[in-house]
Amino acid sequence: MNKVLCIGELLIDFICSDINSGLTKGENFVKKAGGAPANVSAAISKLGGQAYFAGKVGNDNFGMFLKETLEEAGVDTSMLILDKNSKTTLAFVSLNEVGERDFIFNRGADELLTFDELDRDKLKSFKIMHFGSATALLGGPSKETYLKAMELAFENEVFISFDPNYRIDLWKNRLSDFVEISKQCLKY
Repeated sequence: MNKVLCIGELLIDFICSDINSGLTKGENFVKKAGGAPANVSAAISKLGGQAYFAGKVGNDNFGMFLKETLEEAGVDTSMLILDKNSKTTLAFVSLNEVGERDFIFNRGADELLTFDELDRDKLKSFKIMHFGSATALLGGPSKETYLKAMELAFENEVFISFDPNYRIDLWKNRLSDFVEISKQCLKY
């Protein structure tokens, strides 16, 4: 069976359970594990695949919850970094009356993942690497980490899966920046 590594954000989604209230008026929230690459790794594992996750969370209660959630789904978390100097990324989410999502992100450890923190030999051992891009390409060390990991994968003939996950609320009308960085990723 091919080993699949998913790289990217792992965060807490606080989902507003108050119907049609939005984030302004919502008072009740449900805590869920989130982050598109983490969700992909859990799905691969639940479907019988050999899934690994690489990313960074805070060494806090939320980070431990996320690590345990992935492990319960059968995901290998040996490449997950628990950072004692950073907090776990949090997202607050609500759905409006037409089902559109409203987000507020409090960025944390996920954006601080550096390429030097990843085991290069282990990266080369995967048959497939999946990259999600909801937050990783916004800037900070994670952006450079993605590009270097993609280059390493390409040079070692590792199949690359890339999810160009554009969120207008995160990119704040910088569509052209998103397109440019996505083009850089797609060359691999």
